[in-house]
Order: sequence, then C-alpha cells, then structure tokens
Amino acid sequence: MIESRLPYEISLSPNAAAAPCARLVLKDRLQEWGLTELLEDAGTVTGELVANAARLGEIFAVRLIPEDGALLIEVVDSSPEKPRVRDAFGDSDAEGGRGLLIVDALAADWGARREGPRKVVWARVTR
Repeated sequence: MIESRLPYEISLSPNAAAAPCARLVLKDRLQEWGLTELLEDAGTVTGELVANAARLGEIFAVRLIPEDGALLIEVVDSSPEKPRVRDAFGDSDAEGGRGLLIVDALAADWGARREGPRKVVWARVTR
C-alpha cells in the first residue's frame, strides 16, 4: 500500500555511516512510494551527494521528494562552494572528487542553488 507521497527529510552526521543510512532511508521511501525501479540509480546518486556533504564535517540534510515517475534528491549543507565536476582524466592520484561525474551520468538533471546561508545540491532520477 502506498502511503503518503509527501517529501521526506533526514538530518545526518558527517561520518562513515551517513551514506549507508541515507541509502537505507531511500530504499524505505521508494518502497512506500511505489518507486522501487529507481532504487539502483537513486541509491548511487544519493551516496555520492551524501559523501560530498559529509566531507564538510557538519550535520547536513537529505530531502527525498517523490514526483510523477521520478525522485528529486536534495542534499543541504553549509558550504558556500558551488559543486563542480572534476576532470575524469585529471590527477589520477587525487582522492575522490569525481562523484559528480557519476551523478551527471545517472541523473536526468542536477544542479545547485542557495537557500539562505545553505547550499542545496539536487539531482532528479527518472524511470
């Protein structure tokens, strides 16, 4: 039975459990909303966005917003920095920094905006 399709938000601490926790919540919400076919791509996208926010070392929020045949994933953090896609062929010794390439490949669309002093990085995953 599909319950409410209201947006869902969770606050997470910046630690190694943040991404697995976010993916678990995502799985539960997608089941509730009848959008389980989005789980693989949405799980990867969520994990990448959460990992970026967790690196900042402050509590951040993940919003899951069901849409008709799609899911809008928003990660809200305190960084003033705009997200940028790193060169896939850049410094091969650099640790991380290429997660947005994955987001770009899997999401139908993504971007960032300001909400007062906070930044929202969002991605839309579709069927």
